[in-house]
Amino acid sequence: MQKEKHKQANKQVSYVLATGGEGAHRLRIVHEVHGEDTLRFLERAGLAAGMRVAEFGCGTGMITREIARQVGASASVVGIDISPEQIGTARELSARPEYTGIEYRTASAYETGLEESSFDFVYSRFMLMHIQFPEQVLAEMHRVLKPRGALAVEDGDFDSPFCDPPSAAFDRCFDLYRQMGSRENANFDIGRRLASLVRAQNFCVRSVSLAQPVVVGGEAKRLPEWTLEEIAAGVLEAGLASKAEMAALTTEMQRLASDETVVFAMARVMQVAAVK
Repeated sequence: MQKEKHKQANKQVSYVLATGGEGAHRLRIVHEVHGEDTLRFLERAGLAAGMRVAEFGCGTGMITREIARQVGASASVVGIDISPEQIGTARELSARPEYTGIEYRTASAYETGLEESSFDFVYSRFMLMHIQFPEQVLAEMHRVLKPRGALAVEDGDFDSPFCDPPSAAFDRCFDLYRQMGSRENANFDIGRRLASLVRAQNFCVRSVSLAQPVVVGGEAKRLPEWTLEEIAAGVLEAGLASKAEMAALTTEMQRLASDETVVFAMARVMQVAAVK
């Protein structure tokens, strides 16, 4: 019964946004927005030199490489992602001598195939929101951690972005994103529930914090517009908006992104550090 439950769950692991090379540039900009908050969080969560680390949902390896720099050449980092395109891009970007301690594997976060009780530190960012059954993935993280091993997870709450001055186009953009997530059985409000989910899997929660980046200019301000473009085909296929509305929304989001008197507050991120 449990095996069948996992098989059903695995079918629900999908990304609303583009993966592999197509999404690599967007992911770099996402890291520019959230990277400093993430690095501070990893330090607070106890990431240290010499650790063996697993990253669930590593994507193109942006954070995997940062972690490798932190733990040093004598340690090892394993990045897991269900997307072969993401893993392929990650391997290409990590093909340098300083990243010899990184290994990438294409695997489901539900059943990673990693050895039980073999990691000092497990991390994920913006991955659990794409999972239909996040509690099962947290249980897998618990399984692969050593006793007293550290967990660090951070994820978003996409009910929280806002624009100042207020913009109906901005609000509609995120409304469509949330609707597309719901259709894919994603959990785009998981941030607010993250601490409870972690605690329910027999972790001892050490700290909980919030981060919400704000942007006024640059490429980072185009992330909502790019998100809209990436989900456009799915939105039209689902009948959630017309071509005319999507075109008008894209034009208005471009205008807002170029206006530095307009402030975009991105999704609020919950950061939970815990130990097994």
